[in-house]
Amino acid sequence: MQLNYFPIKFDFNQYQIQTDQYSEAHLNDLRNRFNSTHSFFRNGGLIYISNKDGDDTLIGDLEVRNLFEDNLITSSLIKHIFFRTFKERFSGYVPVDFYPFRFFSGKSKDDIIYDILPDDLKDKISYKKLIEIQLRYTEIGGKKQFGFLINIRRNWVFNISCYQLHTEGYNLIGIDVLLAETFPGLDNVLAPNEELIGVIIEVTAETAKVETNDGIKIYRLEQLFLKKSKLIIGDYLEFATSQQKRDEVMNLIEGQRPEIYNTKRHFEEIQRIANHLFFAEGSPVLFHNKDGFCFTVEKSPVNVVNSIELRTPTFIFDPAATKTNNSSPDAGLSNYGPYDSATFDVKTPAFLCICNRNNRGNFTRFLSSLKDGVPNSAYFKKGLQKKYDLQDVVFNIRETGSYALEEYLKVISNYDENKPHLAVIEIPGSFKRNAESAKIYYQIKAKLLSLEIPVQIVTTEIINNYNEYILNSIALQIYAKLGGTPWVLPSQRSVDREIIIGIGHSWLRSNHYMGAEQNRVVGITTFMSSDGQYLLGDKVKDVAFEFYFEELLKSLKNSITRLSTEQGWIENDTVRLIFHIFKPIKNTEFEVVSQLIRDTSQFRIKFAFVTISNFHPVVLFDTSQLGVRSYGNGGLKGQFIPRRGSNVFLDEKSCIVQMFGANELKTAKQAMSKPVLITIRTPQGNYDNSDLNHLLFHDLGYITQQIFSFTYLSWRSFLPGEEPATMKYSNLISKLLGKMRDVPNWDADCLNYGLKRKKWFL
Repeated sequence: MQLNYFPIKFDFNQYQIQTDQYSEAHLNDLRNRFNSTHSFFRNGGLIYISNKDGDDTLIGDLEVRNLFEDNLITSSLIKHIFFRTFKERFSGYVPVDFYPFRFFSGKSKDDIIYDILPDDLKDKISYKKLIEIQLRYTEIGGKKQFGFLINIRRNWVFNISCYQLHTEGYNLIGIDVLLAETFPGLDNVLAPNEELIGVIIEVTAETAKVETNDGIKIYRLEQLFLKKSKLIIGDYLEFATSQQKRDEVMNLIEGQRPEIYNTKRHFEEIQRIANHLFFAEGSPVLFHNKDGFCFTVEKSPVNVVNSIELRTPTFIFDPAATKTNNSSPDAGLSNYGPYDSATFDVKTPAFLCICNRNNRGNFTRFLSSLKDGVPNSAYFKKGLQKKYDLQDVVFNIRETGSYALEEYLKVISNYDENKPHLAVIEIPGSFKRNAESAKIYYQIKAKLLSLEIPVQIVTTEIINNYNEYILNSIALQIYAKLGGTPWVLPSQRSVDREIIIGIGHSWLRSNHYMGAEQNRVVGITTFMSSDGQYLLGDKVKDVAFEFYFEELLKSLKNSITRLSTEQGWIENDTVRLIFHIFKPIKNTEFEVVSQLIRDTSQFRIKFAFVTISNFHPVVLFDTSQLGVRSYGNGGLKGQFIPRRGSNVFLDEKSCIVQMFGANELKTAKQAMSKPVLITIRTPQGNYDNSDLNHLLFHDLGYITQQIFSFTYLSWRSFLPGEEPATMKYSNLISKLLGKMRDVPNWDADCLNYGLKRKKWFL
């Protein structure tokens, strides 16, 4: 296997670098005087100086630094030398950003829409290849090294100012706009900085009034550019050409996506870019400054092997662990029934079922198949009732005369007292696709959840055209929403107790324009046992950020107290808490966890603070994977994508894991599948956690295997997911809360009561 990582080669372990004492005024002065020939960056109390093209006069004092021990300083030096060397060699290119280093390809062949645009729009509007370079310090296989990560994406380019658009007669009123500013001294060095500032409300010959988060402001039209979105650019294309041309452009881009993001092609393009950047006329480019710091970059990406062998977990269907299946949770359920069959207390669930009266026939047929199964089916012969060991499933079918919100709410309001265990609601597919109709979808959901009734919403299209696979997944979701546990995983009992706690959050902001306040935050916590049982979830109430620490701590303490009582924790029990944190807020969550452990002194607590992310630059390739046949059309899918479970430890704290291999891709159109990045986090900056060091759990292999196993626990589907259940649940809850936030009279705190232990969000 290979990474998109090209190692850097040095001929030394130590180097000399000029330094001077830091002050902001002194740093600005040095940049003003020497910026054309020198680079300056700060680390701690020192300014570090790299002389690229100046004379030999020393600006600061020479000091010795170690290549790897001082890796932060080395990293900054590499970035500055790379940037200046790029500008020397490719003077016609203007990078978009210094770091991550980004620039657009200058070749017309890398602009998908170039050939079909009118000549007067070529290079003004384009959908171009954007090349991104990032530096990383790694310890793959125990070897310390630096290297460059290369990635490729496609972005819109729109180089027509609002001044020119106005002169053409294009209507700018109500349009989201970017403010483009060139920083002093960076003209032709970096592309202008662009910020989304607001919406135009009035235009004169040369200026525009823009409604921003700082009030109404006036800008010169030549400073403003359209927001680079498909919708806005498509609107201008229709104005400047025709609706037919706009559709042709958009359809071309959409049709090219499988090819653009083809993994095999992506790998080959990365290699070509590396050759262009790091080699000249067959020889490696020497990146250097005049102080003696120099390096070259290898032509080929680094080769890697699996750091550990990740195992598919065994699926367990009874508390004694005598009923198991080693490969298929679906087969295990069909053979043994659910894990909690003996203790599940809703054996005759009552469902409120609402459909449109014109579709009652298909709806009742759907419900019958859901309950009793599909004859001769390979996966859903038993149906919901028998597969999940229920005594009966009672349907109370109610009709609506239309798909109006009032019709749904009228039916639901009759069940404020005599609540069903779950509601099954038919809605048209347009409710999910259309923004205005989606409001009805979320209002229905909010009303039922406020009554503590989980809901399974099914579109008319699915009801009229269901199959055994759809019914199988819906039945699984329903059982989980009722509070059931379909299966669990083996638990390693190296400690008395182990709890996995997912912590997520959502910022509440009024809009996406520059300056929007993010002063309120909502926290989300999910608790799971080490065998994968969903114990409970908690929504931290919306609070101002300054109170988030206090509220999150209170939520965690209440949940730990409840679990310790219910599970009979004994004083001095050894308890391992593994926190899965998504998008951590600096050190806030770590501080909360630290305080939680100090306040829970009756137990011997070990803990790990883990982040799981899909947003990172590392890509894993397997050139020996030639692809597998797609179901149906027989086309190849998954070329160069490593098999599921492939993994690489980047250092002692971080690991990438390929969650979807070629076999897991649904079609060839899915193209690329990136690994997730797992990191055992420690606090950032000058944070003193010396009193907690002995409590930290550092076993990256154990944590990686556990996260991999938890991808088999989504209970939305029998298939493994790309993310563990903790991350999946947090994201689903966050998304739903965000959508329902503006629903009138919705109070999300209701989720902390009757629905606390149910997977209502699936």
